[in-house]
Amino acid sequence: MIIRPMRKNEKHKRDMLFSVCFGSRPDISQSEKEELDFTYEYYIGAFTDDNETLMAQVAVVPYKSYYHGNILTAAGIAGVSTLPEYRRNGCIREIFKHIFDGENRNEWDTSFLYPFSYRYYRKFGFERLLQHKTVCVPLSSLSHIPRNDKGVLYTCEDRLGQLLELYNSFASSYNVCFHRENGRYYSSTPFKTGLYTYIWYEDNKPRAYATIKPEGNKLNISELVYVDKASLLGIIGFLRMYEGQYTELYFSSLDKNNPLDLVTDSDRSSSFGMYDGVMGRPVNIEKCLMLYPFSKDADELVIEVTGDFIEANNGCYYIEYKDEKSKRVVVTRREKAKPDITLSVNSLSRLMFGDCAQESLAYLPDVTLHSQKCRLDSIFTPRAINLFERF
Repeated sequence: MIIRPMRKNEKHKRDMLFSVCFGSRPDISQSEKEELDFTYEYYIGAFTDDNETLMAQVAVVPYKSYYHGNILTAAGIAGVSTLPEYRRNGCIREIFKHIFDGENRNEWDTSFLYPFSYRYYRKFGFERLLQHKTVCVPLSSLSHIPRNDKGVLYTCEDRLGQLLELYNSFASSYNVCFHRENGRYYSSTPFKTGLYTYIWYEDNKPRAYATIKPEGNKLNISELVYVDKASLLGIIGFLRMYEGQYTELYFSSLDKNNPLDLVTDSDRSSSFGMYDGVMGRPVNIEKCLMLYPFSKDADELVIEVTGDFIEANNGCYYIEYKDEKSKRVVVTRREKAKPDITLSVNSLSRLMFGDCAQESLAYLPDVTLHSQKCRLDSIFTPRAINLFERF
């Protein structure tokens, strides 16, 4: 087996793989004339020993991700696929080792993916990190929120800086949310794409935005960004201008503790849902531990990590709480340290990103407390998590 980056002239090989694995119907003769686009992603393939026959591939999408107020590198993993005749041979494991445990090991701090199977990706240290809440609100029930005409449709890239500033200010208060630096996330040609982003202004200052897509008799709001309660009410009041054309607003990617329903569900006519979102993991565990805002109870704590396919991550991390002002800790590796906590990389992922509610921490699997001084709920704290991107 040979693991290497795919070449630009191998697009037809990837298209044939996708045809078998995902049911696409590419024109292979046309693909042979085209090249892979490396603008936003690159591809790692597993080849037979002839170095030409593609067995499996993984797309790596470089991002930057917020983590407790810090911006870390993040590998988005997409398009994971293996031809049936080569499955169960460890192709994906070897590709993951190439990405995360090879020469470029220090390139990534974190990694995220949308799974076809949660069980499968747990073998690689990934764990479900968030659940999205959905809210469907009848427009007719929003009469308590005044209509307004302060929304401006994004059609000019001159306004891109305003969108990015709004988004990054909002996203920085969440873990996992990606840091944005360009306009790839917004459509400046909404009449062509059918994806409309409205920026809401107050006193000529951008204060909120909503990205919407018409779906039948409802508007799907895939991104809702605001700076405070007044701006949230303001953008909802603008969306009320669609009343008569559509009957419902469907908010499809809210974080699970989002307060939207508290300001919209005045007559209890809204409907709610919840669905599992992205899986993720720390790749550079030592760095992520160092940036975690531990409580002072973490003073001189030893955490033992087990079960990571990245062998160098397994072992004991000695944590010293040093700086009361910055809340930073010093993390060192100690091979023969006596652990206070032993846990799997999967449970560590949930703890470090803040997925678990405080009262649920004691029920995490694969966690052993060796010391009576250790209480997970006094060391780790929940954190708001969200992610809009799909990859």
